[in-house]
Amino acid sequence: MFRFALGFAILVGLTPALAGQEVDSPPLPKVVLSLPSGIPSESVQINYFMVGPFGGYGTYVKPAKKRSTYEIDASRDGKPARDVKVIAFLPGCDIVTLDIPIEGEVQERQLTCEPLEWILFSGQISPVSITLEKPAEIEVVYLAPWAHQFFGIIDGIVTTFRLGTVVPDKEGRFEIKLPDFYRQTTARDGELEFILREPKSGNIIAYLKPLGESGNSPRLKISSPYFPLVQFTAEKSE
Repeated sequence: MFRFALGFAILVGLTPALAGQEVDSPPLPKVVLSLPSGIPSESVQINYFMVGPFGGYGTYVKPAKKRSTYEIDASRDGKPARDVKVIAFLPGCDIVTLDIPIEGEVQERQLTCEPLEWILFSGQISPVSITLEKPAEIEVVYLAPWAHQFFGIIDGIVTTFRLGTVVPDKEGRFEIKLPDFYRQTTARDGELEFILREPKSGNIIAYLKPLGESGNSPRLKISSPYFPLVQFTAEKSE
């Protein structure tokens, strides 16, 4: 009986110590990105990719209103990352790239804004009838295939940034202000995608293929300048 009681007492005494070890586990790291003043936080688009003992993991930050900072949990499955790479697009600014080694609990970085010039892009869709069948708007998206090399990955979903929408007129013509990405060396290697969508549902009506592009690519290479009026053919979505 004495031996049992002694063993039980030792076990009870060890339990708080073991619990304390779990509580005292070091906090997982995070990256804090501060936004420049005057930039609406809901308009900021941030993609990131991290590497660590867990392998690699990438996703994007969900935008929200009235924020001065965005936080990224620099861990996965309870394991801290070694490095986090960020690609951020702030409207009116150059695309920002950051390579952030994780060396502590909190890594703080300032997202800077180098003003980017705008261009007025003009296009026209044919056949025009596709824009008259139902309400439609054109969504313009920037694709960054160069992000794979920056993130250090071979394949995967291409990083994209939404640039805006515009409603074509009865003749299929449209005009939209776009960032002049050609003036930024990194962004120059990207492409533009034009998608015809239903405004309410967001369903894709057609992909717009620029005439004169080589191959069967439905995308337009970044250029400066573009033709005064870029012609597109509408390829209906199945």
